[in-house]
Amino acid sequence: MIKMLEGYYIIENPGVVPAERRFRMKDLKAWGYDLHLGTIEGERAYFISKTGERHEGETYIFKGKEYHVSRTQKEIPENARLLARIIIERGNPYLEVWLEEEDVKFPLTKEDPRIILKRIWEKEKLNQLLKHVRAVGLTTDFYKDNVFTQGIPLPYEEYPPKVRRVLREVKDIHRDLTGFGRFVFQYFGEVDKMHNYRLYWTLPTLHLFDIDIANEVDKVLGMLD
Repeated sequence: MIKMLEGYYIIENPGVVPAERRFRMKDLKAWGYDLHLGTIEGERAYFISKTGERHEGETYIFKGKEYHVSRTQKEIPENARLLARIIIERGNPYLEVWLEEEDVKFPLTKEDPRIILKRIWEKEKLNQLLKHVRAVGLTTDFYKDNVFTQGIPLPYEEYPPKVRRVLREVKDIHRDLTGFGRFVFQYFGEVDKMHNYRLYWTLPTLHLFDIDIANEVDKVLGMLD
């Protein structure tokens, strides 16, 4: 859905925020974790540790339980799925991650998503995301204010080609990558060859843990700089 309201250009895809999502090994690596097959208290299990922290053949105690690393996985096992979801408890968001192997579920971690997102964005140098994030819950809000000279927002018909390209990129992200999103944009023209604009962007938090999607969002946020 696209609409223009009193100088606001709005791109809205009011789909359902997904309850859970499947991820890849490259995503887990970007979050800063290794995936291990081994045992917990003698029972076969999959579990994670921080990248490079544990090694094959190692036995260690964590939170009172004995872990043994038989193998560090290079890929997600063919008969398994890496899944995650965002939950809200007592007003705070948490990222729950688990591995499903046929009908068996192996919990991997439950953490504050803001900490993991910050870790990803710093590691991948996604500076636009780091700088402009405003709130993280089931959805994440970005706000960018590049208004140097306040004036009357221009109508879409007066947007230059580069600005229209940004809007097309946003539509593509909503349609092809996230299925949900709200992008609110005001454009005030160019000042000293710099684009004068303000934007608000809401996206499903879970999708930002996909490193490819995070890169696309970061790229779009920086296109008018």
